[in-house]
Amino acid sequence: MPKVKLKQGRQAQEIGAALVGAWLKALPPAFTATISAVVSTTNLRITVDIPNAFAFNDVIALRTNDKTDGLRSVKVGQIIDTAGKIFDVVDLSGANINYKGKDLKNGVVSKVKDLNDATLRNELTIVLEQIVDAKVKVVCDAPTELTVVLPALPEGVVTREDLLDYLGAYHKNAQGRHYHEELASAVLFGCR
Repeated sequence: MPKVKLKQGRQAQEIGAALVGAWLKALPPAFTATISAVVSTTNLRITVDIPNAFAFNDVIALRTNDKTDGLRSVKVGQIIDTAGKIFDVVDLSGANINYKGKDLKNGVVSKVKDLNDATLRNELTIVLEQIVDAKVKVVCDAPTELTVVLPALPEGVVTREDLLDYLGAYHKNAQGRHYHEELASAVLFGCR
């Protein structure tokens, strides 16, 4: 049983489509530059093949050539050379990164929109509020953390007995699915 009702004529999968749409808005259509050298991994510093492709504080993502490793939601730190091809990669708070992943050489760097960008969040809020009959608060997860929000109690639940009755009714009508498994899946996939 959902926490909020959908507006008339709307479907639950529209929520998922809106979230994927927000990701697509944040990502560029293709990578911006190739990593031609990794100068340092202790304080991550890279060289890219395109001059001045990035500016200080640009939010970027790095990916290995084989697409199996990399960093999401990091920033361009100090730019070292006048051509703008060598720069430090720092976390979103500006701290140096000690990179221990796979080799980034020949991987790619893309300029991305910060998912916490106010405009992106506001646009997503407007879209979601057209789908559900509730006020929506959009919060973006950090890429390396799992943020878990304890959901509000289901409607009509005010005692333990009510909760047990609610869960029993859910299990009876859920065709083999269990409420706790549904909650766990939502948390693991980043739902709050």
